Order: sequence, then C-alpha cells, then structure tokens
Amino acid sequence: MSQHPEDSGPRKLPERILASLPGLTRFVRQHMSHELSARESASDIVQSTIRSLLKHDRSFDDRGEAGFQAWLRTAARNKLVDRTRHWDAERRRGTPQALGTDAPDAFEPAAPELAGPSQEAELREEVERLRRVFAALPEDQRNLLIRSQVEGASHSEIARETGGSPDSVRKAVARAMAQLAAGLEP
Repeated sequence: MSQHPEDSGPRKLPERILASLPGLTRFVRQHMSHELSARESASDIVQSTIRSLLKHDRSFDDRGEAGFQAWLRTAARNKLVDRTRHWDAERRRGTPQALGTDAPDAFEPAAPELAGPSQEAELREEVERLRRVFAALPEDQRNLLIRSQVEGASHSEIARETGGSPDSVRKAVARAMAQLAAGLEP
C-alpha cells in the first residue's frame, strides 16, 4: 500500500516531517558519536536527512504514525552511519579538518563540502541572508522557531507554555517555517 506523500493522511509528508523535527533532532543528538558531533551539528544531520527523504519521498509506505516515526529514525540512523564513514575516510586520508588540526587553511567542520574560498564566501552570504530573513520575521515567530527548531521543544511543551493547543502550535510553526522559506527563495 505504497502511497504518494500527498495522499498520506490528513497532512502532506513535508508537514508531517516538520511536525516531527524536534523529536528527530533529539534522536540524532542522542545517537551521534562524540567524534561526529565534534565535526557536524545535529541540525546539519537532520537537514541532510530531511533533504534525502523529500528527494526520495516515494519510498515512504504510510502505515500510521508509529511506522512514520520508525521511517524517520531509520533514515536518520543511516545518515549518521554515512557521515561517520565519511569522516573515518577523511581521517584515513589525513585531511586537516578530519584530524582536527588548527591549520589556517583547514575548513570549518560544520561545512565539510566546501572546496575553496569562493564556496566559503557563498556560504557566508547564505548565512547572512538567513540571518536577515530570520530577523525580519515577527518576534513571536522568531521565538517560536527558536523554541521548536533550535531548542527542540515539542508542540505540547510550547502549548503548555503559551496556553495554546499543540495543534495550534504545530500550525504556527509551519507558518513561521513557510514564511522563513519564502524569504529565502531567490
């Protein structure tokens, strides 16, 4: 009973993934090795996992919420294994960033895919663009995104803090993420 994500229950796949981000982030943090966490952030792993899931969304077979959560965790586990193997290979090759040296030309650990100064400049521009778009959001949306996406608070936790319902928090987070994404579009 393989379904296309648009047909998976009352919410589309991206919305379901977005609603699961705090739990997925906690899962990744709990399962990251010390060596991997010294080189990449949990949010980078989560973002990479989600990109892969959305790119290959037809692999999702909707068997309810428990199956959906297992699917997310399996994808995250696979990404953790993949990134650990990547860094093991880099260490064997003796690259400065994998060895953790302070060489002035060593790349930043959070951005291992950078290949040179122009890519580094592009990344700095993208980060600055993200900061500007984030700063332009209303304060309540910024706080909501920080609480849910950065700190990993669940919708229920935020609802208790704000006096709202978990569903209203989920919708508010989705709206804030959509506004952030719209601001980042070229």
